[in-house]
Amino acid sequence: MFCLAPLRLFTTGEKNDSRTKEKIVQKPFYQAGAKFTKVMAVLLLGVSQGWAETVVRDPLGPRPIAESYFSLNVRWGATTPYWPPVRFHSWRVITGETSWYSLEPVKGMWQFLALDRAVDRAENKQVEVLYTLGYPAKWATDPKLVSVWNPGIALPPSDMADWEEYVRRVAERYKGRIKYYELMNEPHFSEVDRPYSKVDFPVATMVEMARIASRVIKQIDPEAKLVSMSPSGRLNGVRRVDAFLKAGGGQYIDAVSFHFYSESPEHIPELVSALRKVLASNGQSRLDIWNTESGFYIAGPDKPHGVGGIPKNETLYTPEQGGAMVARALTLGAAAGLRRFYWYSWDIPSMALTEGKGKVIAPAGNAYIKTGRWLRGATINECRTADDKLWICTLNRGTRQAHLVWNTSGARNWMAPAQWRARQYETLLSGMANVDQSGRIRVDETPLLIVSDDLAWGTP
Repeated sequence: MFCLAPLRLFTTGEKNDSRTKEKIVQKPFYQAGAKFTKVMAVLLLGVSQGWAETVVRDPLGPRPIAESYFSLNVRWGATTPYWPPVRFHSWRVITGETSWYSLEPVKGMWQFLALDRAVDRAENKQVEVLYTLGYPAKWATDPKLVSVWNPGIALPPSDMADWEEYVRRVAERYKGRIKYYELMNEPHFSEVDRPYSKVDFPVATMVEMARIASRVIKQIDPEAKLVSMSPSGRLNGVRRVDAFLKAGGGQYIDAVSFHFYSESPEHIPELVSALRKVLASNGQSRLDIWNTESGFYIAGPDKPHGVGGIPKNETLYTPEQGGAMVARALTLGAAAGLRRFYWYSWDIPSMALTEGKGKVIAPAGNAYIKTGRWLRGATINECRTADDKLWICTLNRGTRQAHLVWNTSGARNWMAPAQWRARQYETLLSGMANVDQSGRIRVDETPLLIVSDDLAWGTP
C-alpha cells in the first residue's frame, strides 16, 4: 500500500527514544528539510489536493471540536501539589507505579495504592481517566524475554490466564470509575519489527490480549471502552496498526490509539490520512482515531540539551516556538479529524508545558490554554496552504467566522483578503490588536486568530 521507496520519500534511521527508553525505527514521511510533494498528498494525505495547494479537512465532515479533544498526559498527577490549573477533559494514566508490574510485582500479591490515588484524584478534579494496560512484571513474561525486560519496553505475557486475571482485577476495582482502557503503550510486532527488535511479540498475541480484555471489561462494566495499543514510529507505527487489524483486532476495540510524533505539526495530517486508509482497507472505518501522545522538545531552565537531558540530535524549540508548535499541532489534528489529543506532557521536563514539574506554566502551556479557547466548540472547515509555508484555517461558531493564520518559514507581511473584513487579531501570548485600514498583517510561525468583529472568540 505504501510502496514509495523508489521516490525517495522516506528515510530510515534507528534512534533511542528518550520518552519510552525503547528502540524505535523512524520512517518519516519527509526527508530532512524536504518540502511537501504533490505525490505525497495524493498517495497518503487523502486530502483535497489542487495542483499548487494542500487542503486538510475531516473526511467525515466538519463538526464542533468536542471538550474531550483537549486531554493531557500528567506524569505526577496522582501526587503533585501542582495539579494543572487548565481546562482538560481526560487524563491518560500511564506511570511506573500504575503499570501491571507494580500492581502485581509478585504473582497474586496486589498493591493498588498508586492507582487508587490516581483514580481518586481524577474524580476529585472531575476529569476522565484513560488507563493504559500492559507492561507485565518479569514473572509474567516469557522467560526468554526476561533479559530484555525494561519498565519502558512492551512485552507479551507468557500466560494469557495471568493477563486475564490482571484485567479482571483492575476492571472490578474501578468499575464505573475508569471509563476507557488503552491496550498497551508502544509495542513492536515481530511481523513488522523483526529486522531490528529483540522482542518476539507476534501480532496474534496482541489480538488475543485485545479479545480477552474486551470480553472481561465489557462483562464487568458494559459502559467501559477499550482503545487499541498505541504505536509510535510514524510509518512503522501505521504498519503495526495494519497488522493488528488484518489479524482481526479491530472487532475488539472501540477506537484506534496512535502516537503522532512528527518533525513538525504540519506532518500530522499525513499520518492521520495514512491511518484512515488502513482502517478503510480493513473494514474498520467506523473507528475514531485518538492521539494519545504528541509533543516536542521545548527549551527551559530544567530541560538541558545533551547528556542527561534532551538528546542533542533532537530539535530543541525556544519557549515561543514551542507555543507555536502546540497551537499548530492541536489545530491541524482537529482539522484532520482526530477525536482526542492527549498532549505529552504537562509536567515531564523534556517536553513539558510547564517548568518545575507543573509549578509554573511555560509559554507552551499558555499557548495550550489559549488554543483551547480558540478551538473548543468551534468548527474547522478546512486548513489550506498554497506554498507549504503560509497556512490558513477557517473556523466557524454559528454564523460567525474567524481564521487562524501562520507562516512556517518566518515573518512575512501579508494582506488579509478583503472579504474577511478583518477587524482584529489575537496572538497566542498577548491580547487583541486592531487590523489597520490596509488589512496588512505581519505573520510568522505563531498562529494569529483574525476576526471581523469586536466580540470575544470562545470561552476560557
